Amino acid sequence: MAYLNLSAGAELSEALQQLGAKRVEAALVASLAGGQPLGTRDIVESTGLRQPEVSVGMQELRDRHWVAFDAVPREGKGRPMHRYRLVANRDDIRRYYEAQARGVIAAFEKALNVIKQQLT
Repeated sequence: MAYLNLSAGAELSEALQQLGAKRVEAALVASLAGGQPLGTRDIVESTGLRQPEVSVGMQELRDRHWVAFDAVPREGKGRPMHRYRLVANRDDIRRYYEAQARGVIAAFEKALNVIKQQLT
C-alpha cells in the first residue's frame, strides 16, 4: 500500500488547517493525497483519528464530491469496510482552500481598516 510520506502528510495537514480546514478534514485530505485508496483502518492508523471521526469526516468530503468509496465485504458477519479515494481534481481542491484563505485575508483587511479608521 502506497502511503503519503508521513512528514509530507503532516505538513499538508498543517497547511490545510492554517487555511481554515478543520483538523479531521485536513488529516483526511492529506492521507488520501498519496493517491492510493485507503481503508478506514489504514486512515485511523496513519492519522491517529478515531473511526467515528473518519466516518463523519469522509461523509463531509463525500458531500463535497471530493471522495468516493467502495464497500469491501468482510469475511463472516459485520458491516463492510470502506476503501476511500480522492475523486475530485486536485486543482479544484487547491482552489477551494485558496478561496477560503482569500476570504479570511479579506476579513482581516476589513478589520484592520476599521481599526485604522477608529484609532487614528
